[in-house]
Amino acid sequence: MSSLQAIRDAIEQSPDNISLLLLYSRACLEQLLLDEARESFERVLELDPQQTDAHLGIAKVLFMQGETSGAAVRAERVLLQEPENAQAHLLLSRVNLAEGDRAKALEHFDRAAMIDGTMSDPALERELGRTARDARRTSPAPAPEASMNEGPEDGDQQTQEAYDDPFEEPPYDWRPETFYTPGDPNRFGVTFADVGGMEELKEEIRLKIIYPLQYPDLYKAYGKRTGGGILIYGPPGCGKTLVLRAVAGEVPCNFLSVGLHEIFDPYFGSTERNLHQIFETARANAPCVLVFDDFDSLAQDRRNVRESQLRNLVNQFLHEMDGMKGENQRVLVIGATNQPWSLDPAFRRPGRFDQAIFAPPPDAPARAQIITLLAKDKPISNLDVDALVEATNGFSGADLKWVFDRAAEMTLSAAIHSGQPIPITMELLLSVAGSHAPSTHAWFEGAREHGQQPTPDAYSTEVRKFLNAPSQQREP
Repeated sequence: MSSLQAIRDAIEQSPDNISLLLLYSRACLEQLLLDEARESFERVLELDPQQTDAHLGIAKVLFMQGETSGAAVRAERVLLQEPENAQAHLLLSRVNLAEGDRAKALEHFDRAAMIDGTMSDPALERELGRTARDARRTSPAPAPEASMNEGPEDGDQQTQEAYDDPFEEPPYDWRPETFYTPGDPNRFGVTFADVGGMEELKEEIRLKIIYPLQYPDLYKAYGKRTGGGILIYGPPGCGKTLVLRAVAGEVPCNFLSVGLHEIFDPYFGSTERNLHQIFETARANAPCVLVFDDFDSLAQDRRNVRESQLRNLVNQFLHEMDGMKGENQRVLVIGATNQPWSLDPAFRRPGRFDQAIFAPPPDAPARAQIITLLAKDKPISNLDVDALVEATNGFSGADLKWVFDRAAEMTLSAAIHSGQPIPITMELLLSVAGSHAPSTHAWFEGAREHGQQPTPDAYSTEVRKFLNAPSQQREP
C-alpha cells in the first residue's frame, strides 16, 4: 500500500491533476479496492465529463462487481465517443463471454487486436481459445471508403490489396525495405536476450518506447512522452548493430530500419526528399521506432563538409529532429556510429539526440553471456566459460564470434581428414583466442588522439572514464 499512499500524497498537492487521479484509480483497481477506484474515477469525470478513460474505468469496476449490463452500457458509451478504443472492445469481449455470447465476444476481441497491435490479455485469450496475434493474422482489414459503392468482387479485391501492402496508397512514394508491424512474426528473430551486456542501453530503450506504451497514465502523471532520440557510439564489433536488430523483437510497436542506400540519391534535392519521406512514414505509423545505422554518414560536422549535398542533408535531418516535441512525438529515433566525434554538434542539442550511450567492449559478465550464446548448439567438449572470459579481455563481440568460428573451421578440417566427428576442444578455443589481438585497439587509439584536443567533448570524456575505470583488468 506504500505506492498508493505516495500517489495519495501527490494528489493532496495537486488535487485536480487528472493524470494522477487516473493513475491512482487504476492502482486501486489493480488492488481490488473497487469503491476507492470508482470514487476516484468519478472525481475525474467531475473535472472532465468527456474523459473516456474514467468512463471505461467505472465500466471495469462494474464488471468486477458482477454488474455486466451496467459495464456494457458504459463501454458502449465510450465507443460512441471513440469507436477505435481497443480497451472498450476488450471489456465488451469479457462482458459478452460472461453472458454466454461467445461469437460477440470473439468479434470484440478481434476488433481490439486489430486496433491495438500491442494488446495482450492471456487470461481472456485462454478462455476464448484465440490469441491476439491469431486475431491480427486472420481478421480481414476494414474496407476503404472508396470501395463502398463498388461491386462485392472489386471491393474485396481492393481491400485485400490495401491490407497486403500498407504503402500502396499515397503519400507512400517511398517504400521501406525493413518495416515490421507489431504482429509481424519475422521481427522476433533477435531479441535483447540474444545480446550480451549493454544493459544501460536496453533499459534506456525500454524507458523511451516500451514502458510508455505499457504504462501510459504513469508517463502522463510525470509529464513524459513516448519517443525521443538515442545515439549509440563505440568501437566496431561491440554489438551496436545487433542491439538495433534486437529492438525490433522487443518493442510492441512499428519498427522501421533505414539503410544508407535508401537515402542517398545522385539527383539534386532527392536525398533530402528521401529523408523527409522516411520521417513522414514513421510519423504516419506512430508509435514507431526509426533506426539509422552508420549514422555518421548522415550527420557529418558541417564545418568539415565541402559538398553542398551533405550539408543540405544535415540541415534536413536537424529540421526533422526539431519536431520531436510536436508532430514527431511517439517516434523514437536511434542512431549508431563508430565515429561520434565526426558528428555535427547540433545533433546533441536537447530535443534531438539528447541521450548518448557508449557501447564499450563487453566486460567480463557480458563476455560470459556472449560466450554462452555462441557456444550454444556447438559440439564443444569441456567448455570453461570463466577461462575463456579471462583469455579474451578487451575482445569485442565480433572478436569472440571470430574465435568460435575459427575454432570450428579448424576442427571441421580435422574431422574431414580423419573421417569422423571431432568436438571443438577448450584447448583449441584458448589457443585461437591467444593468437588474436582485440580489434578494438585501433579504435581506442583514435579515441585517445581525439581526447587530446584542447576542448574534448562528451564522447571522449566517456571513453576516458572507461579506460581509467579501476574495474578494467587491462586497457583495450
